[in-house]
Amino acid sequence: MIGFCDLHYAVKSIFLVITFVAVCSGICLLPRVFSRKKLLPKLLVPICIILSGAMLILFAAQVKSDHPSWHISPIIERVTELPVILPILLLLAIIAVLLIIVVKEWQFERNSITRSSVKESLDYLNTGLCFAHKNGMVMLINHRMNNLSHTIFGRDLQNANRFWENLSNGEIQSGVTRLSMGANPSLRLPDKTVWTFSREVIEGITQLTAAETTQLNKLTEELKEKNAELTVMNNRLRKYGENVDKLTREKERLETKAHIHRELGQTLLTTRRYLRSENDNPQELLNMLKRNIAMLRMEAESPKNDKPIVMLMKAAHSAGIEVLITGHMPKQEDANRLFFEAATEALTNAVRHADAKKLCVELTEDDKAYFACFTNDGSKPQNKIVEGGGLGSLRLKTEQIGGTMEVLNQPEFVLKLTVLKKRGDNL
Repeated sequence: MIGFCDLHYAVKSIFLVITFVAVCSGICLLPRVFSRKKLLPKLLVPICIILSGAMLILFAAQVKSDHPSWHISPIIERVTELPVILPILLLLAIIAVLLIIVVKEWQFERNSITRSSVKESLDYLNTGLCFAHKNGMVMLINHRMNNLSHTIFGRDLQNANRFWENLSNGEIQSGVTRLSMGANPSLRLPDKTVWTFSREVIEGITQLTAAETTQLNKLTEELKEKNAELTVMNNRLRKYGENVDKLTREKERLETKAHIHRELGQTLLTTRRYLRSENDNPQELLNMLKRNIAMLRMEAESPKNDKPIVMLMKAAHSAGIEVLITGHMPKQEDANRLFFEAATEALTNAVRHADAKKLCVELTEDDKAYFACFTNDGSKPQNKIVEGGGLGSLRLKTEQIGGTMEVLNQPEFVLKLTVLKKRGDNL
């Protein structure tokens, strides 16, 4: 049987090199396996180191014994004369055990969260992150935060407290622009990206974070521009609304004047016919004169800035009509104006068509709408009521503000109006 001592010198050298590598590998694995909880690797690695180290010493001594001045002990001679297959198998077993442990460690590192994996993950974050002690001394910082410090200030982030102070009032590199200060300072870098920084103290540990807000900043600027445009548009619409309201009032005033003109013309024609023929009924002429006088008084007294309800009562008194009002006029301007116009129209129709002496106005409301109901004690309509200029115009105005109008003629004439309350009017 061939022993180690019978091998060629080159083969002995290769064996010793492999044995030395095995010893070094075991020594490198030793700290890792002792940091784990498993017991088996803690036993196997030291055994492999001892066996491979012993083999290295014994066989290195045998190689050295070839020198004439070097004498080895009989134990080393007997070991080196053993069949060479035994140390080779032992070395292969040691290498196999170490390789298995290395693979297990690699899998553990790959599938487990360790300090190195945490640091690696932080370094590859797109968000800047830094943890520091209360005095500002950095505990942990990733690449992104360090690069931002270089870009903004031209140096490493060595003190978190000083870095935070410099973000607001420190000297910055050319090309860097401060967009906002305060609790979350934002800066635009030379590459046109915007970064927002924040600071938080958690159980005595200072945490600095930096997030890219380029898109958010762009959207914010666009929103400001849109708001400015909307402000201009709202001002234009407000002016337009004021002009429309003014034109509407002028139109209503013109319609009233045209209505008065028609009534006066009809009254003059009736008066002329009565003067020519004494057979006509003078009561009809008297009613027409009362109605025209009432309308003229309303038109003449309107500049005195009397309340609409006062104007209505004066006109009714001039026409010889008693007005009975229950409830209160609505506070909502458009509903108030519409109900007054409806009362005026109801008063005109009560005098003109029904020869009434009383006009009843019932005003109610609930959480959603205002209601108005107009009746009189005059003669009941014989035929279906046809909405002419007065009622037709009133219906159009009612629908323009989102209300509804209902005209009943049986068993008596009833005019009902409903106007929805605007948001906040019932608060």
